[in-house]
Amino acid sequence: MNIRHCLPTLLLLACFGQASAAGLRLHATLNGASVVSATDSKATGEATAELEANRKVRINLVFGGLASDVTGASLHTGTTAENGPEVLPLDVRKNQTVGSLVDEQLDLTEEVAQRMRDGETYIVITTIDHPAGAIRGQLLPQPVRLGDEPEEEEQR
Repeated sequence: MNIRHCLPTLLLLACFGQASAAGLRLHATLNGASVVSATDSKATGEATAELEANRKVRINLVFGGLASDVTGASLHTGTTAENGPEVLPLDVRKNQTVGSLVDEQLDLTEEVAQRMRDGETYIVITTIDHPAGAIRGQLLPQPVRLGDEPEEEEQR
């Protein structure tokens, strides 16, 4: 068998192996329309997360434009069409209309980690005016792209 015929398979195996070692990347766009039931909030936000094989997830979040002060933020399980249970609170500063979260690490159960892999987790920001949620975003797995693989140390 010619090596050229095996090359595409080897490249795919190498990419998938490195992608799983790096963790699953997720992304969410937060807005009032994504809340169940939708709100009239003009606020927006964005979140990124990386889920590791050991069920630890690192979350980065930024949001702004809220009409009233933040009362909390949390990670929930649920599809885009349902309100699900809170999994864990997120450590955002309260009593402000903008905020961010940098590299917060959370330990998930296997069930919650699997739901995250399936795109069934979301982040919600609550405010004084919207105690059930002013903005919300579904954490969706992102495709693996060329260049995502970790760099290997140069061999000497």
